[in-house]
Amino acid sequence: MLPIFTNNKLVDATSNAIEIRLVDTRTNCPITQTNTHLGSSSTKLQVFVLDGDFRCDDGVGWTDDQFNAAVVKAREGRRPLLVGCTLNVPMGNHGVAVLDDVSFTDNSSWIRSRKFRIGVRVMASTYYGPRIQEAVSESFTVKDHRGELYKKHYPPNLTDNIWRLKNIGKDGPIDKRLESEGIKNVQDFLKLNTIEPDKLKSLVGMSDRQWRTTLNHAKTCDTKGKCYVIKSQGCEVIFNPIGEILAARIGDQTCSLQQLHQQQMVQVKELAVKAYQQWDQLEEVAHEAALAAYGGLIPSFPQENPSSSCTPASNESMISSGSQNAEYLDNMGSRTATSSALMATNSSSTLDSATATVPASCDAMFWIPSMAADDHFSWNNSPNLGCWDQVD
Repeated sequence: MLPIFTNNKLVDATSNAIEIRLVDTRTNCPITQTNTHLGSSSTKLQVFVLDGDFRCDDGVGWTDDQFNAAVVKAREGRRPLLVGCTLNVPMGNHGVAVLDDVSFTDNSSWIRSRKFRIGVRVMASTYYGPRIQEAVSESFTVKDHRGELYKKHYPPNLTDNIWRLKNIGKDGPIDKRLESEGIKNVQDFLKLNTIEPDKLKSLVGMSDRQWRTTLNHAKTCDTKGKCYVIKSQGCEVIFNPIGEILAARIGDQTCSLQQLHQQQMVQVKELAVKAYQQWDQLEEVAHEAALAAYGGLIPSFPQENPSSSCTPASNESMISSGSQNAEYLDNMGSRTATSSALMATNSSSTLDSATATVPASCDAMFWIPSMAADDHFSWNNSPNLGCWDQVD
């Protein structure tokens, strides 16, 4: 279960206000408008925070005293755990109550279970009739909102601050070292890895295992938006956003790295170093325009035995291509095959809805969320939450 964050409004899976419906346990049917003594707008509900250890999933129900004992109060000197204008919720004539504008003010780390539940019950002073079983959610973790501000991105964007990567903490020593070298975002990080990977690894100063994790995380970002071109007399080179060479034009002929002669490769490498030093001055080209201008070499390279007058390059290339399903020369000059990998990103924070189970023989009513059992509660303003990483 992904964490919930303080100060974020509770909404359902479609970002709408949460509805709670009254159901007759004998028929498992919602209470209708005709049952006015059960569906009166004068009947109100109360919303509570419960301990995550509250046992409500064993199908035997619970007593009022057991429910009351599970209610969690705010820490001394703190605001109420739940705030919002709908903590006392009116029930409509259709037996539906709407939870809107409700949020947590504190995290759940200070109680033994380290988790909360949401509980909803009818206010005794507003209802006279058969007992209505309380609604209780599944347990979930609540984290401070400030943690969301520092969370990692999956996948990261090229413009993300460098501390959005795994194993790099905001304002930590690695972040400061990289910033002192002009490495401020993920694009800067990957460009330096393309041109001088050993320098970048030395600056980061991680163990090999941490380094692989951080670099692999950075490489999940999308690099297909723009291309960059540097030109000199008789030669121009086109790069992707992280400094990898996609193609070169020698005279009137466009070639991939594999097709370049030794002398041509030297010229291209010199231009690549110059391009990195003057990156802000390079000409930007839309990806679609690059495809048209460079004869289909963008983004994938030709296969073996290209039908071109250029001969394959020697094993001296220090610049690799990020093309999918292509063969390229890696930083060590070896021919390597690469293929795309499926990447999964985390979805929004969710809170599974739960229904309290009461034996059918029990002459009682109980509340259940209006969503199906496989739906979720979610908290807005918390998109694409990822795992919580160890940082420096």
